[in-house]
Amino acid sequence: MNAPASCAILGLGYLGRPLAETLWQHGSRVAAWKKTLTSDDIALPIELATGDIAAQNGFQTAFARWQGIETWVCLLPPSAFAHTPEAYPAAVRTWAQAAAHYGANHLIFTSSISVFGRHMGECREHTPPEPDPQNTVARRLIEAEAAVFAAAVPHTDILRLGGLYCAERHPLFSILAKQSRPHAREPANMLHRSRAAAALFQTACTPGGHRLRHLVETPHPSKQQFYTEQAARLGLPPPAFASGAASRRTVATLYPEFSDILAANP
Repeated sequence: MNAPASCAILGLGYLGRPLAETLWQHGSRVAAWKKTLTSDDIALPIELATGDIAAQNGFQTAFARWQGIETWVCLLPPSAFAHTPEAYPAAVRTWAQAAAHYGANHLIFTSSISVFGRHMGECREHTPPEPDPQNTVARRLIEAEAAVFAAAVPHTDILRLGGLYCAERHPLFSILAKQSRPHAREPANMLHRSRAAAALFQTACTPGGHRLRHLVETPHPSKQQFYTEQAARLGLPPPAFASGAASRRTVATLYPEFSDILAANP
C-alpha cells in the first residue's frame, strides 16, 4: 500500500496517535490538532496544533494550515463536546467543508455502531440506523455522517467502529467499578485499538469513492466469553453476568477489505 503524501488528523488521542506514528513511519507528512499539548507530544515528528473546542474559531487556524493536505481524518468523538454536545454535528460539518475548501482529496470519519441502538438481529452497511430515542449521541453521529457524505470531496470514508478496547483502556475496568452486569449471551461487538488503527491506515492508503464500512472483530463471541477471557488476560476477576433475555444485535460488514484485520486470533 502507498501511504498518502500528506495527512491531517483532527483528534490526536486514543486512535490518532498510533495512526499518526504509522503514517509518519511510511513517509507521510502528518499534521494534527488536539485540545492540549503534553510533554509526550513534543518529540512527535508531526505538525501539531492545539486549540479550544469551545472557541468560535477553535479549529479554523489549524484548518487553514492544512491547505493542500490530501487526506483529512476526523477522530473526534461526541464526548469531546461534553459541555456543548449539540455543537458536534456542526463541528464535523465545518471540518468537512473546510477540507473541500482547502483542496482535500479524501475524508475519513470515525462513527460508531451505536447508531443501531434499537435494532435487533444483524446490522450491515445497508441496515438503516435505528438509534435509541434517549441516545442523543447516536443521533448526532448520524447527522455528522450525513455532513461528511455531503462534502464536495472526491473520496469519503465513514468507518463505524465497534466497542474499542485495549489493555490500558478497557471497558472491563468500568464494568467492575460500577458492578454492571453484562448479558451473558449478548454478542460482543468489539474492536481492539490496534485493529482500528490498522484499518484507518489502510483506508488512508486506498481512497475509493464514497464508502461506509463497519469495523467489528469476527467471529462475535458472547459477552460472557469475551469479558471472561479479557479478565484472565488482564489479571482481573470476571464480572457477574445477567441471564435471561438479551439483545441479539450483531454488527457485521458486507465487504471484504478488512477481513484480515478484523479476524480475531484463534
